[in-house]
Amino acid sequence: MEMMTVAAPRPSSRVRARSPLTAESLLSRGDLEAGSADAAAITRMMEREREESRRHARHLLDLAPFWIDHEDPDLADDREERSLAIAIALRTTTAAAASRIREAHRAFTEMPRTFERLSAGDMPKDWHRRMLRAVGDLTPFQREEVDRRIAAWDLASIPADRFRDELRQVIAWCERQEPRQCPEHSRDVTVESSGRDDGVASLRITGPIPEILSLARRLDAASRAVQTQQRHALEQGAPIPFDLDGDVARDGTTMSQAALRYAIIHRTLLDTAGVEVPAPRHRVNVVIPVLTLMGLDDTPATYDGITPLPAAMSRALAETEPVWHRVFTDPLTGRFLELPAQRYRPSPEMVEHLRLTTPRCAVPGCTKGTTDGAENDHIEEFDHEHPERGGPTSLDNLHRLHWGHHDFKTARRIDPVREPDGSTTWTVGSPPLVRTTVPPRLDLATPRIAAAMTESWEHYRWLSMMEEMERCGEAARIMQEWGPVDLEIEDPEEFDHRARWDIDPPF
Repeated sequence: MEMMTVAAPRPSSRVRARSPLTAESLLSRGDLEAGSADAAAITRMMEREREESRRHARHLLDLAPFWIDHEDPDLADDREERSLAIAIALRTTTAAAASRIREAHRAFTEMPRTFERLSAGDMPKDWHRRMLRAVGDLTPFQREEVDRRIAAWDLASIPADRFRDELRQVIAWCERQEPRQCPEHSRDVTVESSGRDDGVASLRITGPIPEILSLARRLDAASRAVQTQQRHALEQGAPIPFDLDGDVARDGTTMSQAALRYAIIHRTLLDTAGVEVPAPRHRVNVVIPVLTLMGLDDTPATYDGITPLPAAMSRALAETEPVWHRVFTDPLTGRFLELPAQRYRPSPEMVEHLRLTTPRCAVPGCTKGTTDGAENDHIEEFDHEHPERGGPTSLDNLHRLHWGHHDFKTARRIDPVREPDGSTTWTVGSPPLVRTTVPPRLDLATPRIAAAMTESWEHYRWLSMMEEMERCGEAARIMQEWGPVDLEIEDPEEFDHRARWDIDPPF
């Protein structure tokens, strides 16, 4: 058998449309009558699309000056400061803000020719963003080559599928000239949410194909061996191996291959070759609203204050736990009582309360959780020499920060101030780049729970009023005047309004 290699074709330097795309040609292609409502709408949409490109170019132009070289480790605080300022201004996360700054720098500095086409409205915004994503792994020299080639295309007239095909060819031609990343460098394990808040997540294991296939085969072999032993034990009436929850003995059938593969990964101990793994610093909190726990409401619970869990799943989890922790808060403020100012470290109860009310880093735009890698921070600095002078260790003066942002605050790159109403005003940069105020998260009650409790109370008052009217004979008199009232159909508020205007209140 002969092996053949074919060199990747050099991408075309001339990418042209058959005819220019203008307002007139657009109407002709769509067989629309000039002056009609459809023709006017199509023309407006075409112009809006090009204006959107020009607007996006201006947006990138404003963002580009916030770029700071990522190669210099001494500028890490400057990069974080600017990312935080942009995150607050754009109402996004710090990670997204850093990505947009990088995108703006790449567009304006590294690929100026296509940026000019974007500014002129010739290159659609989505095309430009697709191009920037595609060149992310290329070298600066390759990006310059891609920029030069694409800028020469007939971007104002070629169709979208032609642009995508030509872009793929250019990127493939550039990538073949550079050695690809070593597969061993791609090893990673990440947690991915389903994106639907349905209580489901995935553990993604990435690595070289031989290693991943070997892991899958070992997992399959282990699950088949356990399943075989379970089947033999059922046939012989012997103790059932790996029957972790007693389901096999109860149902009289072996666990499925999928269930066994999951259980082997999830329920067995991880071997760290003698390295001691420290115990978790905090318990994992699954916060379940009391009405949900009682089955009177289906408001989702939260896993560590961040990840929603369906009501049924949270009740099932509660059934298996031997110990529950009740969280009591002040009915007005939802806070614990303050500690004396002379104490620097907050109590364990205060830390748990902070973790419940601040499940993510308190810095605006930060998405890092506060279970691990986070620290308790005094908003007004604690005075170690004269504790009575300020910076008390109280919930009014505490929040949880990711350790990186805690260092950032210590370096005075950010300055939080707790306002009298419990909100926090954040100033980023010195001199200030941006200032924003974040409202407090006072308690653990959700608006849905509050609404359910209010509705239940109003319904109780309505029933009480009806019972009192029956005892006083008012209900009988109303029925004689108005006829029978079907309380399942009649609006209680309307009936109450008529009753209050037409009769004297019975109480």
